[in-house]
Amino acid sequence: MHPLLAEQGRLGIIITNAWLGTDWGDAFYKLLGRYYDFKSVITSGAGRWFQNSEVVTNILILEKKSSPERESGNIQFVVLTRPLEEMSEGEAVQIAAAQIELGQTQNETMTIRTVSPLSLERYRKFGLGGNAQFVNCDWVLELPLTTLKDHFKIRRGERRGMNALFYPKVGHGIEADYIKPLAKSPTNFNRLSGAAAKEAFSCSKTEAELNALGHTGALNWISHFKTPENISKLGTSSQFWYEMKADTLTDLVMFINYGDRLFVGRLDPPAFVDQRMVRLEPITQIDVELCHALLNSTIAMFLIEGMGFGRGLGALDLNKDRIEEYMHILDFTQLDQAQKDSIKSAFAPLLQRDIMEVADELDQRDRQAFDDTIIDAFGLNLSRQQLYECVLSLMEIRLTAIG
Repeated sequence: MHPLLAEQGRLGIIITNAWLGTDWGDAFYKLLGRYYDFKSVITSGAGRWFQNSEVVTNILILEKKSSPERESGNIQFVVLTRPLEEMSEGEAVQIAAAQIELGQTQNETMTIRTVSPLSLERYRKFGLGGNAQFVNCDWVLELPLTTLKDHFKIRRGERRGMNALFYPKVGHGIEADYIKPLAKSPTNFNRLSGAAAKEAFSCSKTEAELNALGHTGALNWISHFKTPENISKLGTSSQFWYEMKADTLTDLVMFINYGDRLFVGRLDPPAFVDQRMVRLEPITQIDVELCHALLNSTIAMFLIEGMGFGRGLGALDLNKDRIEEYMHILDFTQLDQAQKDSIKSAFAPLLQRDIMEVADELDQRDRQAFDDTIIDAFGLNLSRQQLYECVLSLMEIRLTAIG
């Protein structure tokens, strides 16, 4: 379309919202920025625009540049807060367009946030250059943050290729020696910390060793799946085809498909986790209890929500690589022991109850006291109410896409 446009001609395109929370989206933005000045990014805060598709869409308004060297102007991130059906009359459309053009809201049909390209680049190191910009998140740039990967190895959960073998159902008959706890999805977590509810098969012994021990349960289980195809597909140079090593047990986990609860779970005792989860393994001796608390602060909720993008069924789309590259945690190395203890003490009541949907979670007094303690401990120039409004607004944009 570029050669067909006059200088400063406008181009409007409709595109999947995935570009707001992916690495290819960052590259897409930079490439288009050579040829176009981004004027507006428009999304819906009142349901999907195309009900016959689960894809959530944005509108991009671009203006042709005279040369790639021309500096880009500010970008307007617009959220339409009314369904398009209610804005279909000619006058309503003209009023909405005029508000976007002027960058000023005159009624409750939309919100507009203006962001400079320079500010946007500062947000990108936190993975917040897209979705998060629909709400006022300037406070993030003032937070004392440290990258999560400086303190934890970030790995996907187990993916051995055959769940029927490695995740046996009740009544399997395998000896307890070869059964380890397993967590398969966020729905397995009722509380922020607890035991894994399901089971995984973990055996590093040869079949001859099992036979000598009389462990017929494990032998029968292996025999049930012992086919040339499975042996070829599952075998590796470092482990038996039926082996899942117990050294991949973990306690702290994040998820790649969050729903209406935002949290980091802790498995006690450590357990296997499925590939739909992301393992956090401490690199050095650190206070895991404190990190678990900080990763469940509402500040961390916002960072998690802002890194991804909402899919048509309302799930937050993330992946291990994006968490590894961009996830940050409040810098606990700045705290003295009294401050650390106060945070862990304020976090303790949250461990004694079920995890709630975010809107209900933020109404709880123990949650509010916990976040107040974190704000005070780090001396943040941030009001809890402002923080909560940002999280709720960003989640509302994602979850309204369900309708």
